[in-house]
Amino acid sequence: MAVSEQALRLEALEKPYPPAWRRWVAGGISFARRKPLGAFGATILILTIVIAVFSPWIARYPYGEPHFSDTLQAPNGTYWFGTDILGKDFFSRMVIGSQVTVLAGLGTVVVAAFLSVLVGGVSGYFGGRTDMATQRLVDVWVALPPIFLLITFLSVLGTGGDGFLGLGRGPNVGLDPKNGDWIWYTFFRSSVVIFSLGIIFAGYGARIVRSAVLAIKENVYMEAARALGASNVRIMWHYVLPNIMPLVIVLASVNLGAAVLAEATVSFLGFGIQPPFPTWGQLLDQDGRIHGVGHEWLSIMPGLAIFVCVYAFNMLGDALRDVLDPRLRGGR
Repeated sequence: MAVSEQALRLEALEKPYPPAWRRWVAGGISFARRKPLGAFGATILILTIVIAVFSPWIARYPYGEPHFSDTLQAPNGTYWFGTDILGKDFFSRMVIGSQVTVLAGLGTVVVAAFLSVLVGGVSGYFGGRTDMATQRLVDVWVALPPIFLLITFLSVLGTGGDGFLGLGRGPNVGLDPKNGDWIWYTFFRSSVVIFSLGIIFAGYGARIVRSAVLAIKENVYMEAARALGASNVRIMWHYVLPNIMPLVIVLASVNLGAAVLAEATVSFLGFGIQPPFPTWGQLLDQDGRIHGVGHEWLSIMPGLAIFVCVYAFNMLGDALRDVLDPRLRGGR
């Protein structure tokens, strides 16, 4: 019996280790079976990114090109999502507007994650006066109303005119999105919104990261690293950061839907990226709110796109939270 068990163990050890792509595929299938709503969210995220990247070629017309003989056309074979008050193809404007959704969503969570790790990590690791001063700053940070901070940042920095720090290309750039200028135009106009949202989202994340670092730094291997003469930077890079990465991923995924909704909100209020470059929130305001009576597609299309993305990203965030953080594992 012992011989057969030993033979089975040796046979298992001799089996070739599956390649990385097979492990990724197997992991994806397992995730989809365990968390179908999370898989739906991941699919929508990937689809949105693909549409945003290839939007200049998916768009059927230049996003700013008017067709004055076809104003306020209902969805049809020529204009799939209809046209607006100037006859601009609404499908093309929706597709180009997905660039801002992807940039604002992913950019915001990256900026927020970086600031959360920096502020929360330094505060939790060093403790003492550094921790006290940092946390009092964070307390003020999260106590102020987010919408007030956001509108203040956007009003001071600006998102219109010549773009962020004068690096934009002017108000009429990118009427033909295939000319390449749309990349710079979108990036610099979006950067103001991204950094403003990232700063606001980082306050709560810094508190969570600090709590995790406080628990990690009491472990025995941290004491051993200090005893061996490892510097603070080395300890934080090689021991603290790898242990909080699952938590950071969870925070980023949970914030993704909120970031998309926040960008749409500020665009709807008129503080986001300014025309002529389209965003979903801006389309919902300037076309749906003003001209939507009797032309329901102008409200339904951007509203439905925002709803589907926010719902899907929230489901993905909840699923990743359940998988990566067993302490918060739920029943979905």
